Amino acid sequence: MNSQQNQLIIQVKNGTKIQLVDAADVIYIESIGRKAVLHLANDTIEYYAKISGLEMQLGTDFFLIHRAYLINIHYIKSYDKREVQMKNDDLLLISKYRLQAFQSKMREYGCTIQKNLQNDRRKAKI
Repeated sequence: MNSQQNQLIIQVKNGTKIQLVDAADVIYIESIGRKAVLHLANDTIEYYAKISGLEMQLGTDFFLIHRAYLINIHYIKSYDKREVQMKNDDLLLISKYRLQAFQSKMREYGCTIQKNLQNDRRKAKI
């Protein structure tokens, strides 16, 4: 993964081919055995990777809601205590052990959205 102009790029290696995927385009990552499956709006990409390594590299826009699901919080449509619905309408289970941390993350994310909206409104008045 490299940082280029404030964009995180995931380098996906399949055989001799390396594909570059913008992390902002990833809705969520699913761990199936030793493989990671990147779920994008119109595609899925499967390759060998550990979800724990991706979690560390992708930073604060991604959250591990279950040992099998690393989600991009910008693509959350709705959630409750049991599952998250992503904007592509996939339903993903939330681990009961990660629920409190997830709810805290969403409160933090909600506050960030509110601050950005307030700043945008102030700029519009100027």
